[in-house]
Amino acid sequence: MINWGQTPIYQERDVRTIKNAILSIVLYLARTAMRIIYFFIKLCTKQQNKVTMLSRQSDDINLDFILLKEEIKQSLNNSNELLEIKILCKKIPNGILGKIKYCFYIVKCMYHIATSKVCIIDGYNIAISALNHKKNIEIIQIWHAMGAIKKFGYQVLDKAEGSNSRVAKIMKMHANYTCITCTSEATKRIYSEAFNTDLDKVQVLGMPRIDYLLGEEINKKVEEIIKETPKLKGKKNILYVPTFRKEKSVDVQKIIDAVDEEKYNLILQLHPLDKTPVELKYKVEASTEDLIKLADYVITDYSAVAFEAATLDKPLFFYLYDLEEYGNTRGLNINLEEEMKNNTKTNINDIIDIIASNTYNYEELKHFKEKYVQTADTKNCERIVEYIKKAI
Repeated sequence: MINWGQTPIYQERDVRTIKNAILSIVLYLARTAMRIIYFFIKLCTKQQNKVTMLSRQSDDINLDFILLKEEIKQSLNNSNELLEIKILCKKIPNGILGKIKYCFYIVKCMYHIATSKVCIIDGYNIAISALNHKKNIEIIQIWHAMGAIKKFGYQVLDKAEGSNSRVAKIMKMHANYTCITCTSEATKRIYSEAFNTDLDKVQVLGMPRIDYLLGEEINKKVEEIIKETPKLKGKKNILYVPTFRKEKSVDVQKIIDAVDEEKYNLILQLHPLDKTPVELKYKVEASTEDLIKLADYVITDYSAVAFEAATLDKPLFFYLYDLEEYGNTRGLNINLEEEMKNNTKTNINDIIDIIASNTYNYEELKHFKEKYVQTADTKNCERIVEYIKKAI
């Protein structure tokens, strides 16, 4: 019972306790309902020679899934095997009605999971983690980033930018994976902690998008972008790709003020969820991968985009203007001030000075790449598909 004679801080704590209790009950009931429905789906269906890919990062099919689909089709065509590939991508919508509709979508996902031999996901998936599956299903987590500079998953439970530990326990966050792919031995430890799983489940198979980054197709795409935006050819291009900060805007004005637009083109590529207003002249309609390829310099902070830039040997800078604050609210897996000390700055003007004086430290970049992108080749999809073939 709430004692309304208490001080406001205790009243707030009591209200929060009640809200958490109600949320726990709702989640338990939702998970129980899902398990009952899934029990009958499993009972009435048989596994098929099918690979299902699931994502809630976007409503569009992502690059990694496109590349994997093509590799699977090509590889299995060569071996004369018949295989169905199903791709389901849908973000959780806003609003009550949208979430109710999403529940029906989850039931659809349950059917395809129950009838598949292999499921591939690129993030937390409710149906994959919260349910009990048929014993011989292979569930592969490829994650949606090439690594993890910032902590995530079980590393940030109950932190400002992390999940609630009670919710994570009820919904079995990141459970049921049989394999988690990564790009380096150094990343294995990070993923083992973040996904709360055994180290041997994390395998250095690579990331599909690396094949695109290092392939010929991206060169054609970049040529098209430059043709549509001629100014990109006239001056050096500086790409700024900051990470997403919950409930906080990115400070883009400092970098705008620091860059001499007579000498450089500044391109701002913010996270899709970031609502920071950006002038049209700083935008280029293209994927992050394509923008990294055409950029002469890449500036980021805690984003995994850093690994994509390193893959392409692009001069990479870390602009950490809120390092102390971010470290307290989220935390980092990589000490950038040690591993990239000459190319990590808290003042944007120091970065621009290095660019202007052409004194970039490529040796640091080389070590960073060798440590975190050991699969910098065009065999990433091939390795993942070879693993999949063993499970079919």
